[in-house]
Formats: sequence, C-alpha cells, structure tokens
Amino acid sequence: MVGDASLDVVVAQSVARCEGSDVPATIRIGPGGQGANVAVRLARQGARARLIAPMADDAAGRLLRDALLADGVSLRPVPVPASTIVLVMLDESGERTMISDRQTLNVDAVATELEGATWTHCSGYPLLDDATGDRLAEILGSRSGSVRLSIAGGSVSPDPVRVARLRQRIAASRPDVLLVSASEAEPLLGVRPTSGLAAARSLGDLAPVVLVTSGAAGSAAIAYETEIEVEAHHRAKPMVDATGAGDAFLAASLLELASGEWPPKAATLRRAMERGSLLGAQVARVVGAQTWVAAEGAAG
Repeated sequence: MVGDASLDVVVAQSVARCEGSDVPATIRIGPGGQGANVAVRLARQGARARLIAPMADDAAGRLLRDALLADGVSLRPVPVPASTIVLVMLDESGERTMISDRQTLNVDAVATELEGATWTHCSGYPLLDDATGDRLAEILGSRSGSVRLSIAGGSVSPDPVRVARLRQRIAASRPDVLLVSASEAEPLLGVRPTSGLAAARSLGDLAPVVLVTSGAAGSAAIAYETEIEVEAHHRAKPMVDATGAGDAFLAASLLELASGEWPPKAATLRRAMERGSLLGAQVARVVGAQTWVAAEGAAG
C-alpha cells in the first residue's frame, strides 16, 4: 500500500453547531488514513499487507505505529516532520466532513519498498499532491508487467487544471483497477454521471477494471467487456460514520480480485463487489475508520 496513515479526531455533535458557543459532542481519537485503512482491512482478512506512508516519531506517529503493527501490517514509515492528523466532523446522517493536516510523501523512498510486491495499491492522495504526483506516477508506471496496480480516488477538486493533471498521472501509472466513489467520479468526468454504471463506462479509458461506489445505491463496475451492478448491503440500515467505509469496500474487493485469475471473470467481479459491499456496510455502521466489525471476526 502507498498512502497515508492519520490520527483521526472524530467529532459527532449532539446538537447543531452554534458559532461562538459551546455545544456537546462525542469525540473519539483513533487510527485512520486511506492507505492505512486498506492495509488494516486486508491484514485482518489474512493478506500480507505492507504500508508505505509518511509518519513522524511523535505522539500521533507512535499511536499509529502501534495500532498498525498490532493488526499485522508490515510498516515502512517514511520520515516527515509531523504525522498526519485529520479532524472528522459527522453530521446527523453519519456523513463526514474532513479537515486534514496531511503530510507529503517522499516518493523517492517508494520504489525500493515496492520491490517484491505482487499487487500494489496506491491512494489517490499522493497522486493528487503536485509535489509528488508526477514522480510517483512514473515509479508506478515503470513496474513489472506481472505486478497488478490499483488506484483509489481521494478528495478530487473540481478545478479542471488539477483534474487534468490527476487524469494524466493515473494514465501514466497504468492501473489495472481504478476505484472511485460517485462523488469522486463527477469531477474526473466534468459532469454528474447519471448512474454508477455510466460513470464506470466513462472512466474506462483510465483502467481496464473500474469500480464506482454509490453508497445506498450500491456499486457498479466494468471489467473489459463485462458490466456488473450490485445492490448495497446497508440500504435498510442507518449509517453512523461513513469514514473508512469506501476503504473497507476496496480492501475486500481487492482481496477477491487478487486471488482469482486475470482478467477477472464476471463471477469473480460480482463476488468482489458483494464482499466489498458487505464489509463497507458494516464499517459504515460503527464509529471509526478501523473499528473491528463482524465480517472480520473477533477483535485481535
């Protein structure tokens, strides 16, 4: 995994915010970060996961390091002045707004650490970073043809210039799998897609396998000439915290895709999406990006 590990400060307000006042809230602190979330969910399912992420030897970094190692993740921290901290603000529906103090990854450390991997996953955040994106895309694109690459979206800005740069970097990385949410697909396409499947079709120029998640509307994918739609598992269940649900979907889907033949057949793709939908739904019903859920068995 190439991405980030963050200390998440999750704030769930009990009443509406009042500027200049003090309102009650439930506040929790725990590990997060797109790269770390995927690595942890993979490790809990028995996969060997190695995370390359910027991390400092500070209080936040030590907490994150202990949590990742406890979950069986092989950690390759890249030194930075301070570890990433993210403020996650939850509304009454469980949807979140994130305010991030994100650290830049030194991508020159990535090439060596990727040696020996059979599947590499890269978070969209370091590709979005103009300080790292071009060089990282070059490193990923120069990998051996036997190594699969998946890329997930980050918080994609609607700025056309930034979108164009991101699309160029994704193309240069030559991903085998691209996974984005419907909200991330919209700026990449420049228009609001009519459906998840329409978004997947339109992003097919970036990867041969494209998965689009649409929350309560389920997920959709294209894989070469195969098109699949899967209903969400949480349609009738309340969402508590959306943080990490998409990462859980990705981890479960990738494990299924990586264990099957390539290119994936329709049955494999459907199993991957159903497995991802189940895990993502369970994660959305708990607070915290890496909280244990039933599909992962008993907490370690």
